[in-house]
Amino acid sequence: MSGGKKRARAAGERPRDVVRESERRYQDLLQHLPVGVYRTTASGRIIEANRALADILGFRRFDDLFQCNVKDLYVRKKARREHIRRLAARLTAFSEFELLRRDGRSIWVRDYPRAVKGADGRVRYIDGILVDVSERKRAEEALLRSEQDYRRLFEYAHDAIVVFAVEGEIILDLNQRACDLYGLSRQEMIGMSLEKVSKDVGQGKVRIRRILTRKTSLNFETVHLRKDGSEMLLEVNAALVTYQGRRAILSIQRDVTRRRLLEQAIRQMAFQDTLTGLPNRALLSDRLVQALSQARRSARQVTLFYIDLDGFKTVNDTFGHRIGDELLRVIGARLTGQLRRSDTVARLGGDEFLVLLPDAGRARDGERIARKLLEEIRRPCHIAGRRLQISGSIGLAIFPRDGLSAETLMKHADQAMYMAKAAGRDDFRRFGGRKGKATTGSGSETR
Repeated sequence: MSGGKKRARAAGERPRDVVRESERRYQDLLQHLPVGVYRTTASGRIIEANRALADILGFRRFDDLFQCNVKDLYVRKKARREHIRRLAARLTAFSEFELLRRDGRSIWVRDYPRAVKGADGRVRYIDGILVDVSERKRAEEALLRSEQDYRRLFEYAHDAIVVFAVEGEIILDLNQRACDLYGLSRQEMIGMSLEKVSKDVGQGKVRIRRILTRKTSLNFETVHLRKDGSEMLLEVNAALVTYQGRRAILSIQRDVTRRRLLEQAIRQMAFQDTLTGLPNRALLSDRLVQALSQARRSARQVTLFYIDLDGFKTVNDTFGHRIGDELLRVIGARLTGQLRRSDTVARLGGDEFLVLLPDAGRARDGERIARKLLEEIRRPCHIAGRRLQISGSIGLAIFPRDGLSAETLMKHADQAMYMAKAAGRDDFRRFGGRKGKATTGSGSETR
């Protein structure tokens, strides 16, 4: 008699009782497992199962579970056939598929099966564990939809979007709009350093450091280069992000080159005389206000000249407006050529000009410049084969003696100019009646 049997008899237990106890413990463990456990035939009939499997599949009565065939539970029948084929070949084949519960609701499960073959090599049973992974699957699907939505927004955004690594500024991702903007393909740009298309690499690195330090978005304008080497002005909104586990910058870019050119053209229309290209009254008034403000702080003088051309109407009437317009352009250029870059020559309209000297020094310096301007106006002009000569009348007003505001200074310079005209033209007068010492020019066909 074996030692095991002797010990069993010694303990007062029969072998059959030991088997029953072992079976009872097995069934108790099986029923209390939180996952579904099963044994089915190759044809799909359920032979053994636990309560958790019935709960997963939506069977209220445990016994009803054994009346169904697992083939009928598959939402996609093809998935069942592929599952059995893999099991027959490899004995174990973990997989996920969709099942239909008793209540009609579909769930996703992960199956851990093992095929049991008979002596003939054919699959007789399939043992396995079934886990409900619907929550994880729904989360994955939600994440996938979110990623798809993000990608659609990314690709169809009106603005160019570029994601580049902080280290080396290597481009990690971009949308089609960015490719169109730079004139480069996606293959050309992925892995390329953004430095290759930046006109000011140093300033770009400063901005990246600022984003990293502040950990916030940054708005700025910068100049980048297209594939053909042409420049474009970009309006950029950049922020620090994490992309595929790396620190990166999300850069949303908009080409504002045309908009800036249009704004510049509008500013020119608003502040520039279209005929001569000189500042107009609006721009001169703005600069005069600024000059007076600075002069008050530094106790400087500001001189304003009001110039009216003598004999210009005769040129227009005799030779036409085209010749007259060209004469105005020539006179404007001559006046500008006699002054410093800090000075302003403006055309008010017709044949009237204003000259602003923000720091003219003493009053006699303004008189000296007035004489020089009269000489330039008087110098003969050769336009369209004609020799033309005109003169000018200039009125001077000096801040702070002749006025404390821009409006007053302009009014007094205008009055002084009319005093010069009344005195015989080709001359200048300071507000208050002081006479200029200009030399009278010789006559011409236009005087």
